Amino acid sequence: MKKTAILLIIMLLSASGEAFSQIPVSLKGKNRTTGDVITVNKVIRPAGRLSVQTAPDLVTGRIETIPYPELRKYDIVPTDIESLWQIKMLDSQIYDGLLKSGYSYDLRYAMEEMMREFMSKAEQNNSFYIDSYLESRLYGILRMVYPVRHPDKRPGVLSLRILSDIVPDAWVGPDGTMVITTGMITAVNSEAEMMALMAQEVAHFALDHHLSNFNNLMLIMTEPALGNLIRYTSKQELVADQCAVSVLKFYRMDPAVLASMLRKVLAAGELMGNFYIGSTNGFFPDAATRAASIQDTAVWFSAEYEKMIAPVISYNAFSAYSQSQYLLCRQLLDRNIASGVATPDDMVLLSQAMMNLSGSDQEDENALAVVRSVTGTLQEPSPGAFKQEALLLLKLGRRGEAEKALDRCDEALDREEQKYSSMSGDWSQMLSYLASEKEWVARTRSR
Repeated sequence: MKKTAILLIIMLLSASGEAFSQIPVSLKGKNRTTGDVITVNKVIRPAGRLSVQTAPDLVTGRIETIPYPELRKYDIVPTDIESLWQIKMLDSQIYDGLLKSGYSYDLRYAMEEMMREFMSKAEQNNSFYIDSYLESRLYGILRMVYPVRHPDKRPGVLSLRILSDIVPDAWVGPDGTMVITTGMITAVNSEAEMMALMAQEVAHFALDHHLSNFNNLMLIMTEPALGNLIRYTSKQELVADQCAVSVLKFYRMDPAVLASMLRKVLAAGELMGNFYIGSTNGFFPDAATRAASIQDTAVWFSAEYEKMIAPVISYNAFSAYSQSQYLLCRQLLDRNIASGVATPDDMVLLSQAMMNLSGSDQEDENALAVVRSVTGTLQEPSPGAFKQEALLLLKLGRRGEAEKALDRCDEALDREEQKYSSMSGDWSQMLSYLASEKEWVARTRSR
């Protein structure tokens, strides 16, 4: 309660500070009646009401001040992504609030501190997924969605980090850092859907929803935390959806891609048994209702995107298997097979998932065929491939074949042991693991 009181004092002290008399913009408009073309270069608030100011007329030098309600007479068409967002922030009263109440730098700093704490803990826990190529591709999409920083003196630099988590989620922190999970990356099948996701999440950052949530929490004497700053009301989500649609239309993309993204998130959650994800309080609030409001008949799929994220698919598949999410593991690996990029390790893992999902000898035979696509074709398969083959053969009661698979597993372990023993550096953990696997082979022979 003491910390809440301190934050409330900060909120009250900062509410009236750091005000600016104008906000620079760059907008073009055409009067529907007269055909006059104007260039708006400032947003101002003279006499307590929001207005815009035009650039000097090239002939007369005249500068015109137009009250905000009068802008309805003009068609304001964005010429680039920055001007699109300027229109959104003008219409949503963001600029009016900044000119009226100031920029609340103290509150913004308090929110950024929360984000820095989250990022520090994530770094310490090695929670970030590192893939420079993938990040560069995602940054390419992000830069199409929004400028690097706010052009209106608000703090924040739009950046991106990938979080290791099979649950689909994405959000932009108060400092402008977009956090996107590996599960979100594999929940969709195209860069178009990724753009829809980013545009929707960035809208919360652009429209100051974090600050609004912070203020609302303080007014009800609830201590703000990062988790309740990045979970939004139904109204905020609707506004963000509308912004995403505008971004998609600006790039001449079908707005239905937003609905496709939401439906695929729900499908991923359903596969995991996670029905919270699309609930009213979930990561994607009321996703089904929001998706249904957008007509969606197209199938969004990019073979290039699937190949680009193949390493993430493999990574998530392993994580899913480790968490007993065998259905998700199998679905992910099937995608790599369909893309023609499945690795031998993918095939072994797929066989393991199939075995754990199996309810019949035929399904075990299918899993055996998958692992034998590795043990029967590679010159030196991994010990794990032979181990999986042996387990399936034992489950099927084919002990003679299982004995041969165990022999080959032993041989593969010997090769690995020789390799790591001859390498410089400390490989004691790997050698200890190989020794434990050899013990497993010995125990299995005696059973």
